[in-house]
Amino acid sequence: MRGTRTVRLILAVFAVLAVAAPAPAQTQIGGFGIEGNVDAGWRFLPDEPSKSRRAKWEEYRDFPSSAFLGDLQLRFFRPDQSYAIELGGSKWGQQDQEFSLGAGRLGLWEFGFSWDQTPHVFSTNARFLATETSRGVFTLTTPRPPLAAHNSAPTLDEISLRWDTAKVFFTLTPTPDLDITAAYTRIRKEGNRPLGMAMGSPGNNFYEILEPIEQTIHDFRIKGTWATENWQLQFGYTLSVFQNDLDRVRADNPCFGAVAPAGCGANDPAAPATGQTSLPPDNMAHTITIGGGVNLPMRTRVNANFSYGLALQNADFLPHTINPALAANPSLVLPQTSLNGNAQTILFNLGVTSRPIRDWTFSAKYRLFDLMDRSDVISFAGLVVNDRSLSGARTAGRWDYQRQNADADARWQIIRPLAITLGGGWEHWSRNEHREVPDSDEYFAKLAVDTTPFEWLLARLTYRPSFRRISNYNARAHAEHTVGDEDGAAVSQGQSILLRKFDEAERNRQQVDLSVNLMPLESLTITPTASYKWDDYLKPAVTDPAGGTGTFLGVDTRTSWSAGMDVGWAPWERVSFSAGYMHEVNYQRMDSRSRPVIGGFGVDFFDYTWISNITDTIDTAYAGVKTVLIPDMLDLRFNASYSYALGTQETRNITAPVSSTAANNFSASAKRMPAFEDELIRLEAALSYHFLKNWTARLGYAFESFTKHDWRTDGLDPFTPAFGNSIWLGNDLRSYTAHIVTAAIGYRFK
Repeated sequence: MRGTRTVRLILAVFAVLAVAAPAPAQTQIGGFGIEGNVDAGWRFLPDEPSKSRRAKWEEYRDFPSSAFLGDLQLRFFRPDQSYAIELGGSKWGQQDQEFSLGAGRLGLWEFGFSWDQTPHVFSTNARFLATETSRGVFTLTTPRPPLAAHNSAPTLDEISLRWDTAKVFFTLTPTPDLDITAAYTRIRKEGNRPLGMAMGSPGNNFYEILEPIEQTIHDFRIKGTWATENWQLQFGYTLSVFQNDLDRVRADNPCFGAVAPAGCGANDPAAPATGQTSLPPDNMAHTITIGGGVNLPMRTRVNANFSYGLALQNADFLPHTINPALAANPSLVLPQTSLNGNAQTILFNLGVTSRPIRDWTFSAKYRLFDLMDRSDVISFAGLVVNDRSLSGARTAGRWDYQRQNADADARWQIIRPLAITLGGGWEHWSRNEHREVPDSDEYFAKLAVDTTPFEWLLARLTYRPSFRRISNYNARAHAEHTVGDEDGAAVSQGQSILLRKFDEAERNRQQVDLSVNLMPLESLTITPTASYKWDDYLKPAVTDPAGGTGTFLGVDTRTSWSAGMDVGWAPWERVSFSAGYMHEVNYQRMDSRSRPVIGGFGVDFFDYTWISNITDTIDTAYAGVKTVLIPDMLDLRFNASYSYALGTQETRNITAPVSSTAANNFSASAKRMPAFEDELIRLEAALSYHFLKNWTARLGYAFESFTKHDWRTDGLDPFTPAFGNSIWLGNDLRSYTAHIVTAAIGYRFK
């Protein structure tokens, strides 16, 4: 059906174009000149992935085996170009289609409208036993079926989400110095995506369901620019409104019942019949901006901008739980009905560039970002964990922080082929009491050397060392301000006092970047690039709560480097080649520790420490050739691309864990982690035949192959006894191979 509609659309487009009979000077319709192009054809899939393997292939695109309107661009204009109307689009009739319409009068006003669809496919092989009785409500039969029955559950046709984005704008230019633009964007999101719902303690009674998506975003912007020769001023206002048609999702607990279903283990009287999770609430944000720039004497330019944002959210709270065994508890009475959310942001940028004397250029920049969360600080007398058990009092945390950046540099053109840039900078973070580090400062220096010893050689080498230092680190900060001010309560949260989070820890960094542009021949361009970055997280010896001397936990070192090259070569007028390769490596070493909660407190054992060496390697290569077989008649294009990614995680214990129970010792033992691996190959060729005056016929072929090895999901069943009494969707982005053949015809006119 969809292919039939697309065929009708294509025929209608060509019929309209046929009305515009080519004139000797210009194609015209009703006194308007017309120019543009149209490309349409048919896509054949002689070997396409099966439905269960299409999730990765069509993750963000649509490949129907049918007619397609690949591209359409039309422009109608008055002979004097005073008025113009433009119509465009691509992939019409597909899930990822887009089109646009615009009109305007030269130098006075412009109007535009656009529409595009972006699909996101999460899975095409998930299995789900529950029934969606109403939107966002998933039910199971009573009594509950054995957990193994979920492995033979019906396969969902597709778990996917689509964004439909419509945008309209109008620009008015009443004077040559003033532009005013108003724009409205509406984004509609509909579909489902996987969502986990817990109904037990960590590690068991976990049910992966579908999160229903029915959301709308409204975005209105107005912007004005007033520009003269020596100064410019901009102002703007943005209103963003988020609306969610649903406020919650519910799902039946697979392990509920007077007699526990097979696979659930012993019956738990506190197990809830149904769980509930809240969904993102309605909210809105206002943003006001003002900025400008001015030219000053001595070839100096100053730019600055200021922005203030106000985000509001006041949706009604859902009750703590829908479990009737807990809902009546007096500690669960809500202290107020809504959050009264109020978060404010301030952003300020200032930049100065000056060239007061020959061969010298100076620049300086400053940036301030301040997040102020003024939402109500609410204390709850009690909480419910996973609709199953009561927990103690909690206070909602607020996460204010301020970030400042400043840097300056000077560039000296020593001689014509050589220039040196010297500079430095500073970054400061101020965090509130919920983060472990109140204040941190990072300082960096910069040395850049630019050289052009020959006309055909341009090289730039940049070296940037930096170091970050902190005021103090309190591993218990968040717990002390959400549970209470007593250390005992903080310790019970299970976070080690030795932990140092990578974004707050002290660190030394070395970074080097090299870029080269070679053009030994007019027809040959070579651009090698390389970069290296090494992070050393400082971990001095400290007193280990497990006894003796140890070091901080967290990231120890991190190294990343890349090297590659792009080549472009056109040895003959009718032939051109392009090729490139990039190799990337990211490595980090981490020290971690299992801290079991015994008697309500997190306990440290030295032999529960393990080391992880994590390495990600990525190789990317491409090559292409374009050739004119017969001038003005026959062209051939061929492209190939290859990417390969390998991820490894090697773990080991410092000593064998023996300090606690057999179960705790097993949890603390480092496990062997198989490698993650994926590979993508794409080959495509197209032969274009230009006939008559403006017509082109094209025959194309593409081969695409994706191969993945991921031990976490390969062969995953919804219920696997070794993983406890948890149920998954069993979805897996599987390997695929596809062959695509396209036959198309295009018409270009002017």
